[in-house]
Amino acid sequence: MPDETFASAGHASVAKHLYRRAGVGPSDIDVALIYDHFSPMVIMQLEEYGFCAKGEGGPFVESGAIRYKGGSIPVNTHGGQLSEAYIIGMTHVREGVEQMRGAAVNQVEGAELALVTGGPAALPVSGLILGRDS
Repeated sequence: MPDETFASAGHASVAKHLYRRAGVGPSDIDVALIYDHFSPMVIMQLEEYGFCAKGEGGPFVESGAIRYKGGSIPVNTHGGQLSEAYIIGMTHVREGVEQMRGAAVNQVEGAELALVTGGPAALPVSGLILGRDS
């Protein structure tokens, strides 16, 4: 198996498709709800969705970039599946909707686009971008 496929969360093609269809890129995303069944998969998804370069996910997370306050891309503002519940990512969808409605407990101020990903890894995987209703 090629390295780019083996060391992957399987989201690279989903990311390209989502960004192209929505006409946005990683810098446009205000909050990310990343399927977090295993920590390495979160790091790989951050790389595959373009929030940092491939191989730099660990240092990216260590830098505080995914923090709710002060991070460049707040991740799993609801606490993720470990903190909330493992309901196959549905809590991520709910949190994305609440972020777009401005009703989240840990609301990201001014959030207009939320990335929501689903797992488990490699295939099948999924993603969606939610936008604030104007």
